[in-house]
Amino acid sequence: MKLNKWIALIAAGCMAFSLTACGSKEAAPAETAPESEAVEEVAEEETEEAEEADAEEAPAEGASYHLGFALDTYNMNICAQIETIFEEECTARGYKFTVTDAEGDASKQLNDVSSLVNAGVDAIIILPVSSQACDEAVETAYNAGIPIATVLRDIPNEADKYVCFSGTNDIELGEIGGQWIADVTGGEGKIAYISGIPGVSTAEDRTVGFHNIVDKYPGLEVVAEQAGNYARSDAMTAMEAILQANPEIDAIWCANDQMAGGACQAIAAAGREGILVCGANFQIDGYERLKSGEQAADITTPCQMVIPAIDSLITVLEGGEIPEKTLYYDLDLITIDNCEDFVDQLY
Repeated sequence: MKLNKWIALIAAGCMAFSLTACGSKEAAPAETAPESEAVEEVAEEETEEAEEADAEEAPAEGASYHLGFALDTYNMNICAQIETIFEEECTARGYKFTVTDAEGDASKQLNDVSSLVNAGVDAIIILPVSSQACDEAVETAYNAGIPIATVLRDIPNEADKYVCFSGTNDIELGEIGGQWIADVTGGEGKIAYISGIPGVSTAEDRTVGFHNIVDKYPGLEVVAEQAGNYARSDAMTAMEAILQANPEIDAIWCANDQMAGGACQAIAAAGREGILVCGANFQIDGYERLKSGEQAADITTPCQMVIPAIDSLITVLEGGEIPEKTLYYDLDLITIDNCEDFVDQLY
């Protein structure tokens, strides 16, 4: 009997303690509230810190894309500038990128494209060494299922395999050069022309455009036409020979500014005066010659042409379609009167 009595008393005490504890949770006494709120605040702070840490570690938007750029050469100013803009654009968008340098060798460029394919890039931009020598490079990317775009120089034989060509209409550019020379001579006089690299589409097309215009003027006599290979030293050598063979020259068009620089240097060294010179690509040294009066005119060739190529590749990677396969930038004739309007294109 006593044992049962003690058990009853213990049970009653436990029930009382339990009821007291339950009452304290429901009532939420004032002195326990700060502790509860503090726990919640700590939890919120920890959650915010975790979210901030996740945000810092999260890749930038578009970082999953890995773009390759198969460059012709860094030794040509326009090529180097296009590659620089490619890097800047990829960095701004958070894309990973890999750049190769073919050093002007078409065989190496093919190997470069194969290396980019093996590296698992999502898409490739190629600035071809030559329009006729890079077909296999495009086919390599195409057969691997990797979208590819060309810039500056087209690869017309593979137009069905690339996403787009982004550049300038070089026939139009040549026509601008030809029209300039016709205008400054009044359609009469002895003229010369220094072209780019034989076999390269930009050079061939600029030559076509140049003759589209000057051949319409029977009073214009092309006394000399030589390749300067888009190089200052080669153009200087060519101009020296042209000057020696021709005591009278009224104007000359050079298919880029590096060659225009070489021509101007040869003219100055020979002590010849009154020969009007026009270049193309609107580079910093061409701008400086315009300002000094050494060069009469220039023609724009915007290096931003690589940006539409990037846009087109991303569109394709995201399942979209490209309405236009050929993307041309506008061209402008530059003189001392309007050169300040185009300084944003200098490089």
